[in-house]
Amino acid sequence: MQQAPKNIYSRPVLDFITVSTEYCKLVENLNDTTLPDFIRIIRPMLSMLYLKATMVQDYEEGEGYNTPAVTEEDYNYIRTHIHDLLGVDDDFLDTFVEDFKYSDQPILCTVSENLADIYQALRDMVETFRGGYEDAMTVALFDTLESFRYEWGQKLLGALRALHQVQHSDNA
Repeated sequence: MQQAPKNIYSRPVLDFITVSTEYCKLVENLNDTTLPDFIRIIRPMLSMLYLKATMVQDYEEGEGYNTPAVTEEDYNYIRTHIHDLLGVDDDFLDTFVEDFKYSDQPILCTVSENLADIYQALRDMVETFRGGYEDAMTVALFDTLESFRYEWGQKLLGALRALHQVQHSDNA
């Protein structure tokens, strides 16, 4: 079991929450964003998000459960807007997904689904931190970082790799 941070308001935790909040704001407000602008902003943000998640070293599980803040409609709104923005560049092949162990072919993934999955994990945590209850914040931080380790960290890297390709392809 990992140790609790001496302070839930430590610099690494606050930095992670800050970048998470900015990520959520970005993907919630894509109405007037062009594809080049989106890629120019999202790539460094994903890199920063990955860095800040890895900087939170000490956290404990905490007791309790937090009610998810993101609804299915919220999730689909984010996924659909990103999909519409990326168009044909939404799809990419990945070998670092669970289904790959049952196949000898790369699995078709979408940037929009990966980014929506990241949004869901981060928005739930950010909303809990907005509530200000330290026990709930401890649970939310643990859940989000565990999810990072086993789920959305790989999804972030896959999306980042695909977006790198889009930005630096001949079609961009």
